[in-house]
Order: sequence, then C-alpha cells, then structure tokens
Amino acid sequence: MPNKMTRTALSTAILAALPLFADAGEITIKRDTWGVPHVYAETTHDLFYGYGYAVAQDRLYQMEIAKRSTQGRMAEVLGTDYVEYDKKIRRNYDPTSIQRQIDALSTDDRAILDGYAAGMNAWIEQVLSKQDSLLAKQFHDNDFVPEAWTAFDVAMIFVGSMGNRFGDYNTEIENQQLLDALIKEHGETDGWAIFNQLNPLNDPSAPTTVPKGDWSGTFDKRHVELAQRPSISDKTEADIARLAIGQDGGVLNLALAEAQHYNAQQFRDFGLTGVAGYPQTSNMIVVGKDKAKGANSILLNGPQFGWYNPAYTYSIGLHGAGFDLVGNTPFAYPGILFGNNADIAWGSTWGAGDVVDIYRETLNPENPNEYLFEGRYRPMEVRTETIQVKGADPVELKVYKTVHGLLISRDDAQNLAYAKKRAWQGREIETLMAWTRQGQASNHADWLKQAARSAFNINFYYADQQGNIGYAFTGKYPERKPGHDNRLPASGEGDQEWLGIKPFERNPQVYNPSSGYIANWNNKPADDFIAPDMFWYSWSEADRVDTMRAIMDSKDRFTAEDVKQMMEDVSYADVNAGYFIPYLDQATRGLNTEDERRKAVQLLLDWAMTSHDKDRDGFYDEAATALFQAWLPEMLALTFKDDIPGNFFNWYASAGYPSPESPLRSSVNIQPGTKALLQALRGKDAGVEQSYDFLNGRSANELLLSSLDNALKKVKQKHGDDPANWKLPVVPMRFFTNNFLGMPQAGKDEEKQTHIAMNRGTENNLVVFNGQQVQTHEVVAPGQSGFIAPDGTPSPHYDDQLKLYEDFDYKQTWLAPEQVDANTQSVTRLNTGH
Repeated sequence: MPNKMTRTALSTAILAALPLFADAGEITIKRDTWGVPHVYAETTHDLFYGYGYAVAQDRLYQMEIAKRSTQGRMAEVLGTDYVEYDKKIRRNYDPTSIQRQIDALSTDDRAILDGYAAGMNAWIEQVLSKQDSLLAKQFHDNDFVPEAWTAFDVAMIFVGSMGNRFGDYNTEIENQQLLDALIKEHGETDGWAIFNQLNPLNDPSAPTTVPKGDWSGTFDKRHVELAQRPSISDKTEADIARLAIGQDGGVLNLALAEAQHYNAQQFRDFGLTGVAGYPQTSNMIVVGKDKAKGANSILLNGPQFGWYNPAYTYSIGLHGAGFDLVGNTPFAYPGILFGNNADIAWGSTWGAGDVVDIYRETLNPENPNEYLFEGRYRPMEVRTETIQVKGADPVELKVYKTVHGLLISRDDAQNLAYAKKRAWQGREIETLMAWTRQGQASNHADWLKQAARSAFNINFYYADQQGNIGYAFTGKYPERKPGHDNRLPASGEGDQEWLGIKPFERNPQVYNPSSGYIANWNNKPADDFIAPDMFWYSWSEADRVDTMRAIMDSKDRFTAEDVKQMMEDVSYADVNAGYFIPYLDQATRGLNTEDERRKAVQLLLDWAMTSHDKDRDGFYDEAATALFQAWLPEMLALTFKDDIPGNFFNWYASAGYPSPESPLRSSVNIQPGTKALLQALRGKDAGVEQSYDFLNGRSANELLLSSLDNALKKVKQKHGDDPANWKLPVVPMRFFTNNFLGMPQAGKDEEKQTHIAMNRGTENNLVVFNGQQVQTHEVVAPGQSGFIAPDGTPSPHYDDQLKLYEDFDYKQTWLAPEQVDANTQSVTRLNTGH
C-alpha cells in the first residue's frame, strides 16, 4: 500500500491553499456514452470545480505526474534517478514570476484556477478515504499518493507543457557550432554560404498559410548582414558538446534534449541518422462558404503532440458562467484548445516563429557569477531550490539569471555563459486566460481580441455559422536590431538588445482568404516572415502542406466527408516523393526501357506515393515504398557527406522515416537535409541562392543515377530481385506510457498500438456549421479515462477509442442540452460549500 496521507491532513492542506467561498454552489456533471463529462454550473468557480473534479476521476495519476514533471518534483516520489531531471526543469522556469502573474488576475479569472484546483482536491479527498478502491493502480505500484492542488499547479501544467515546450524551441548554440565547423572546414566565404543554404533566413518559394497577396502587412524585411561572428571552432567536439549542455548539466531546451536522446538511440541501435523523431507538430484545414458544399464552414484539426497512454488530450463540455462549449485540450488545460460553441469553432497548430534568443554573457574572470552588461560587471540573480528525494537526502540547486533571462549553460574556463530571453516571459498566464476566454467568443472580432493576447508562437484558426473563416499567427515577437542574426547567439554586453515587441497588427492574419480555405501543416505563415532559428526546422519550397493543398485545389467544393477523406489520404502520403521522382524520371529517360534503373523509376512513376497495408499482412502493399525509402538517404549522403563535417552531417542525413524498431513518436515531416537537397537540385531556380555547389561540379543526373544504383543494391540484398517482394514491414503507431517530457505516466504494461502508423493528429476534431446548427465529431485515442483500479480493472473508457482511431473514424460530441441529455449515461451532483 502507498504511504498514506490522512484525510484530515489533506483537508487541512486544501483549506490552507484555497480561498473560502461564502455561498454553496450546485454543480451537475453528465457523462455521455464515451465517458465525456459535461459540467453545468452558474459561477466560474463552480464550473471549473466540476471540470477539475471530473479530470481527477479520469486522469489523476497522469495529472499528478504532469504537475511534477513541469515543476521538477519527480524525485520526491520516484527517487534518486530523477534528481538530474528535476534540476533541468527548475533551471527552465521562474516560479516567482508565475505566482506574481496569478496573483494579478482578476477575481473571475482567478476563480478559474482556484475552482479547478478545488475540484481536483474534492475528488482526491474521496480517493484517500477509499484507497483500496479509488486510488489508481499506478499510485499503488509506485508507493505514493496524490497531494493537494493549488492555482499554481493548475497554471504550471499549461506553462510547462505549452510555453516551455512549443514556445521554447531554440538551437542557436548548435547553429553556431555548425557555422564554426563549416568555416573551419571550408573557409569564411564557403562556410557562410553552406550555412545559409542549410538554414536560410527566408525562402520566398515556401508555401504560406495566408495566400500570397492576401496579407498586406510586413512582419520583417530585414536582411541580416553576414558579418563574422565570434567563433568556437577551435574547440574539440567534446568541448562543443559540453558547452551545449552546460558543465552543470543544464540544457538548452528540454523537449529538444529528449529528442536528441531519442535520436542517439536511433543512431546506436537502428543505424538511423539525422533528426527523425523531433517534434513536428500539427495540421489544420478550415473551409469557408466559398469552398464548402452542404455546409457553411468546416474545420478539421489534427494537433500532433505525439501518441501517449493515457491520451494527451482530454474531452470536456463546459456549460454555464458565460461558457457553452465542447472540445478537447492537452492535459485538461482550463483553456480548450480545440473546440466549438454554437457560434464559432477554433483550433491551433504550432507556429515556428522565433520568440526566444540566446544571449552570450561575458563573465568576470574574477567572479564567474558576474557578467558584463552596458560597460560594467553585474551580479547574477540567484535562487536556491531544494529538491526533495524519496529515500535520500534533499539536494540543493542554485539557479542563475541575468538581465536576459535564466542561465542555460556556462563555461567558466572560457568566461562565457548563455542565457535565454523569451518574448513571452511574464505573459504565460495571460496566454492561458486568452485561450480559456476564446471559448466565450461569438464572432471573429471577439475571437481576434483573444488571439492578440496570446504570447506563444501558435497558429490560431476560426470558423463560424455564417461561413466565415480566419487565421492569425499569434505570439509576441521581438523587434531585433539590424545585424542581429536570429539564428545565432547574440552578444549579451548590451549592444544587441531588443528594440521592443512588435504589435499584433504586424503578425500575419487573414479573414476569408481568396483561396476559400486555410491549410496549415506548420508551414510558413506569410511572405516576408523570417525563418525559425532551429537547425531541424525551416520553411522551404519542399513542405508537407503541399499534400493537403494539392487535394484542396483539385476541385471547387468540398463536403465535410471530402475534408475528412483528405485528412485520411495525407495521413498515408509520402511527404517527400513528389519532389524527387520527376528528377529521377529525367535522369533515367535516356536509358533503355529494360535498364533496371529505368524500370525502378517506372515503378515510382506508377506509385500513388502512399503507403498502406490493406491486406493487413504486416507489410506495406507498395514496392515503391521500399525503393524510395532506400533511395532518399543514399542521395542525401552523396550530396552532403563530403560538405558537412563530422557528426553535424547526421543532422542532414535523415530521410525521417520511422521503422518498427524506431516507431513514430510524432508526425513525419520533410527533414532539413531533404529540403536543402531539393534546393541543390533546383540550382539557379531555387528559392534560396545556391552560391555553394553541393554537387561539387558533378551533374545532378550523375548523383541521381549513382544513388539509385546504391538503393537498388540495398533493396535487392534485403528483399531479392523481384519487385513483388520489395515490401517493408509496417510501422505500428505506439501509444507510449511516458509523457511529453519522458516521465512515466502509466505502467510499462499499458503501452498500446494500432496496426499501422498514420501521419495524423494525436486527436482529430471535425466541426461543421450549416448556418443554424453545429455538428461536431472527434476521436481522442486511446480513451477518455486513464483510470485503472487497484485490482487492475481499467475504466470502460480506458481504450474504447483505439479502434475508432485505427479505422479513421470519429465519435459524435454533443453541445445542445437536449443532445447531452439524450446521450447521458451517468449524472453526478456536487455542492461546493465548505
């Protein structure tokens, strides 16, 4: 049995943490046939009390781990193995800043967080009084019990999983390392040229979410002067690796660190290279009145967070206190990221805008805790954290901060340190409230006001009953000084400070675009938008959104079923093939039709560029799948290996395809090397100037034929000479039991999988407006509930959406009271009086 907190002790903790409310409120929770709770209450506090109560019933262990994961408090329940993890997390956020923002909330906004926490605690109190039946099996297995929640805990779930993940990607130090290695290998001119072709500031040929010509604003037309930057090229690779993670174990970005660890496993165990496995996030299609058929507007969202058990998102209906909505949201945030009310629908995808800069701090040789800023050495701020450790003594940690932000790494031997400056710092809670209040909007103007408040780099989408659709690229973006190359660390001495934050009006946005639809797969938002600063992500002419746009442009009108089918079709599409098969065709046209290379290319030409297992024999049906997945890595190696030095080549060598041994952890995207390859083949017609010749004087056809020879040799060695036998084993879609930060949120035996991986959303939600009513459907696999009883019996809604998901089917969700009542399976009534 776990160590028990008494019910009296918990009650005392709850009452100490929460404000008192004089009037008792009545709350009704109606659960539908899929276990989705619909909460009814009159006040904001009570509505979110019911929300928290329902979440605790369904996902208490997952939420406890999410809370501890995002605050760096894992070691106190799971022991010494998690101390280093806790250190990394605590270096990555400022708890005082978060609490200050919470304390500044209006009474009604604060009631959202307080009510949610109170509802969680009400269920926890019941659980602790009946641990033998109500305490989830995972608590028993790991010998601890849940603790009382506060408003801070509720907020940190959002901050730690949204801000510190999707708003925090940054590889400026790695970019600097790459640039220095290129200059050392090729000299200043060619080194810079290669760097700019691999990681371009702007590719005008990249497809945009806002149709070209529909947005008259200008986000950023800067042209950074490519002056020489301070070099670290004299360091060894070991020095560089140490600098990147910090002598003290700090990390640049925790999500990135997780991905790097994952890729290291790929390299060692499966022979894969590059950045396959990095988070590649989400897609969206919104169809307006000029393009929709049988509807006024259609919205289909596919947020790609990865696949987990319990499910990453949580479904909920909120009814009362100015809310009347249904939808789902990651980790049961108070704000519903993917949902609708009777008037509008909304959704989101990650936007790769650059909201974070790394500043290189010059340390005082006489005192490494002082840094040079504006002509004088200043002391760093320091706070001391105490990490409680189960079964061991507490561990103390010092967290340092400069005027730019939290210190992420330091090298006292070189008198250098690196600090992270975030444009969204201090705006995290406002962003959460904007997302929460978005659900109360009834028209585009109201919705846009909330979008303008969001500080994170997120794409927001809109559709309404009248058939209007809209898009806004949200976030607070810095106005950088001329000459500040956002791809590289900036000087911390005061000469490269931001000039301010750009007004929301300069963020790309559109209302009723000329195309009649909005398609996004994390592609470039609009023209004149600088690229992100991540070596593993760039906007280029090659973009997987083209698979969506090709279908949407193929006919004039789309029904809801057409849109749903489009999303299914792109889930099985090869995102790379369409760009390169024409080049292979051109290279082999002069060959005899009996030449094995020409026959192989004909196989590719006859391919629909999709990969299925319709006969469910465990192998992909299409021989071309095996051939193309063998060819692309060969072509990448022949093109780049002689130009990109050392292990940096691995960043650009991966084709990004998963395998049964290394399954899909997030969506499949076109990898950075593949994007650079297309530009190299385009030559003078490329969107990015190709001043350095990656082909090294060889003809494109020469490399294409050579790589095709190599691919054919490997395919035949593995599968034989007969193309009928060129079948790759199917990659399953696994629902992992760690959460997005790698922390265990379920038992090891709870991993689930579908037969075949699909390049689609973690969840999908489809909203259809016809001018009078709204119809909504969703699938949130494996299921609504993660609860497993102490005796091992799972909730009936534990994995009941897994088959739906595998079959690309959806369940209906309910909004109107009569619909909810007609599909209610259980009713719970609560009273919030103390």
